[in-house]
Order: sequence, then structure tokens, then C-alpha cells
Amino acid sequence: MPRGPDWENSATKPVLKLLAEHDLALSATGIYYNLDQALERAPSQATVTRALKGLREVGLVNQPHGSLYQITEKGRKYLAGDLDTSDLGEDR
Repeated sequence: MPRGPDWENSATKPVLKLLAEHDLALSATGIYYNLDQALERAPSQATVTRALKGLREVGLVNQPHGSLYQITEKGRKYLAGDLDTSDLGEDR
């Protein structure tokens, strides 16, 4: 199985989907809690936190206020498959 970009983990897409579907800005803990409630096999809180760090670094989420995260337009394009991952620093 091919390895994904270094900023991507098992929480990447669930985090982006949660933020996109509900159009919310949430804390890392809030994101983890909601994923834990919604998914049968939710990622751990540490995995969610690592995913958010990587997503922020490549511009798929931002922090509009303090510790809150929200999806960016670039993040929406990534979810829709309209963004080449090589544009996200995959080869850093």
C-alpha cells in the first residue's frame, strides 16, 4: 500500500469532512469528541491533534480564533478531489 504525504494520517479526512459538513470552527478536543461519537473506529485524540497540525501546515485548515480550527477553501478542494497533493508540500 503506498504511503501518503507526511502530513496525512488516519484522522485527516474524517477531520476535514466533519469541519466541511457542519461548517464549524471547533477545538481539537471538540473535533475528537464529535468523531468519537460519530465513527465506529474513531482516531485517537493524539492522532486528531497530529492531523490538525499537518492540515494547518499545508493550508487545509486555519485557526480563525485561538484554539479553534476551520476548513479552508483549499481544504474543501482537497476533499472534493480538486487539488493535486503535490501542491501541498508532499515532497518536503
